[in-house]
Amino acid sequence: MTSLLSHTANVPQLQATGGGGLAVDFDVKPLPSKTEPHDTLSEPFVQSVHEAQHEAVPASTDGADIQSRVIPEDVLPSLTTQLETNSGSENVPVSTVDSGIQGKAKPQDVSPISMTQLEAKSDPQSPPAAKEGYKNTVHTAPKDAVPPPPRHSLNPATRLKHKLRDTKDLIVCPGVYDGLSARIAQSVGFETLYMTGAGTTASLLGMPDLGIASRNDMVRNADMIANLDSHHSELIADMDTGYGGPVTITQTVNQYIRANVAAFHIEDQVLTKRCGHLSGKKVVDHDVFLSRIRAARAAIDAERADIQLIARTDANQQHGYDECISRLKAAREWGADVGLLEGFKSKEEAARAVKEFAPWPLLLNIVENGHSPLITVDEAREMGFRIMIFSFAGLAPAYMAMKEAYGKLKNDGVTGIQGTGVGPKVLFDVCGLQEAMEVDEMAGGEDYKSIVAP
Repeated sequence: MTSLLSHTANVPQLQATGGGGLAVDFDVKPLPSKTEPHDTLSEPFVQSVHEAQHEAVPASTDGADIQSRVIPEDVLPSLTTQLETNSGSENVPVSTVDSGIQGKAKPQDVSPISMTQLEAKSDPQSPPAAKEGYKNTVHTAPKDAVPPPPRHSLNPATRLKHKLRDTKDLIVCPGVYDGLSARIAQSVGFETLYMTGAGTTASLLGMPDLGIASRNDMVRNADMIANLDSHHSELIADMDTGYGGPVTITQTVNQYIRANVAAFHIEDQVLTKRCGHLSGKKVVDHDVFLSRIRAARAAIDAERADIQLIARTDANQQHGYDECISRLKAAREWGADVGLLEGFKSKEEAARAVKEFAPWPLLLNIVENGHSPLITVDEAREMGFRIMIFSFAGLAPAYMAMKEAYGKLKNDGVTGIQGTGVGPKVLFDVCGLQEAMEVDEMAGGEDYKSIVAP
């Protein structure tokens, strides 16, 4: 089916055509100069009907910007019946309902349609406001109605959006950088994970975090991690600078959406960026940063996606706290869902930022032995942060453990693993061995029945 209009359109006008169908004209309002906050963007829109088989016919615009589509004649009875349900005898021809609607529908050429019913179908979550000549119809769910789907059946982005909107919980996320680190984090009970750009660059490329990882590197890694257990886990992913201008940012956002990423942060560093906890950072000017936010927001809205946009500023090191606040406030105005001020210089500064933006959620990035003070989970919760990521929670311990084992192998001829109980099956169990065996057995396979612990 073909959608008849975007969510910015008004109530349609109906107009007879010579091809045996009915033209539906929509008065399309221009987009606002600034995007409203994400939670207020769900304006009513008329849902799709059967795809028209005729060419669109010109509409009488009377100076307005009108879009027309043709509803084939064989669709009209079912559409009219659907719209007239429960409307009784108080239906009003559309041409007489609202003189403010543009177009020239002819009452004698169209069936009377309840505008209340039409608007009710536009947004079932919000009943239409009472207007003169309208019949307000109360819709109640039937007794055998299917209950809402369980929370785990929602996509990851929608689940994370609900966590931020409907709870006041602090969402604590360990930093992960590959499939094994993500599986380990899930195995100890973390629902929301953070894919670190520094970890991805180090593990995937063996390189420092100097903006070397490409968009393809980041998307591929995010796609793999996000879909290891997308029914129960959400992934917040680093998107660096967006990897280019508005066109590139739009493509990047679309790829993250398709990868099942729940949220991403995009920052104001220059393209030749570096880890947020290295010295010498440089940021783009205020307007360039906002162009990145606008491009990301527009891409999300075009896809009608729930992926959460996190605006990150690294300006504290170069320009100071006040400039960070100015940038994040502007990003919030342009539709960012969450703010991230990277590189707090003190705990007092962190607490102050939360108060300045409440109730807009802020994310706190903790990098032990970095440029910011260590803030514990309890302290962050008390301050009012909504998301807390530990970017090096997996990478640094992995480095320490592997360096010790490799050093022992080099010096002593053994790794020191013997006697710990950590063998192949233990590691593979973390990576979903049991689930894979169950899938094979359910399908009638017998290939993996013989797998047992050594």
